[in-house]
Amino acid sequence: MRYIKTIIVSLFLVLTLMPLRAQVFTQVNEIAAPISATGSSNMATAADAWALLVNQAGLSRLEWIEVVSGFYKPYGLSFYSSQIGILAVPVGKLGTVAIGYQGSSSDYSGNSLTSESSYSISHGFYLQKDIISTLSIGYTVNLYQIDYGQSAGTSGDGSDGINLGSGYGFGIDLGIQGSLHERSWIGLFAKNVNSPEMGSALSSSRLPRSLAVGFGYEPYYGLKTNFLIFQAIGGHKTQYRAGIEYRVMSWMIMRCGVNTEPNRIGFGFGINKWGLLIDYAFVSHPVLPETHQFSLGYSFKKR
Repeated sequence: MRYIKTIIVSLFLVLTLMPLRAQVFTQVNEIAAPISATGSSNMATAADAWALLVNQAGLSRLEWIEVVSGFYKPYGLSFYSSQIGILAVPVGKLGTVAIGYQGSSSDYSGNSLTSESSYSISHGFYLQKDIISTLSIGYTVNLYQIDYGQSAGTSGDGSDGINLGSGYGFGIDLGIQGSLHERSWIGLFAKNVNSPEMGSALSSSRLPRSLAVGFGYEPYYGLKTNFLIFQAIGGHKTQYRAGIEYRVMSWMIMRCGVNTEPNRIGFGFGINKWGLLIDYAFVSHPVLPETHQFSLGYSFKKR
């Protein structure tokens, strides 16, 4: 009964913290603060609820319920916002199940121009685990939705335009994560492996697909180094990402990282105290203004 109450409370928190509007189709690196602060390089070592976004296989390492939510305005743009919410629940030997929401919207003069949403169900579990090595796999089923808002209309601001409609699509993500002595990690992640499309006939468009391979190494407890090679399918340049996570205190982690194409740096911190999860990230850009990201969450870890 207590376990059920915990899940209900978690659902309430994630629905409260998650936004009402959202986006996910544009390929961006700045997903959430704990990820962006490392240069979006920590796919191989992901081991919490945020793993749903970068490598679902990492969910298998979660031992307690977590609920997290992130929010930010990309490049400080006032008309554009992005939000995320995730609830992850371990289910014993079956691994961990998570539900997630990602989204963003563009608004002008109080009118919605476009909004994109993704609703996800994810599962990560161990294929093999012993004192020397581990191997886990994860998958996610995503429901994508886009709302084109209204046309400009005679007023020019969309207040008296016509509804431009909406679209839906389904995508499947796959992830693999392996470790040796819990000090060396390797991860693989494929986004939209089923090549999903949205729309039909001449209006059909293929959703972004990508492939990533990552490596992690912990030379000593509290310091994790990450490196990742990311390739968006469709003629895009290969990105290289690297980052460090350093636990300066039992309840505080410092993060920094870099990535190419375009060249950016990120840094931030994470606080885990009394079950509260607070994260911040700063991400630069060679042309656009910087991005500030925040996330809040709660871990139901036994104390």
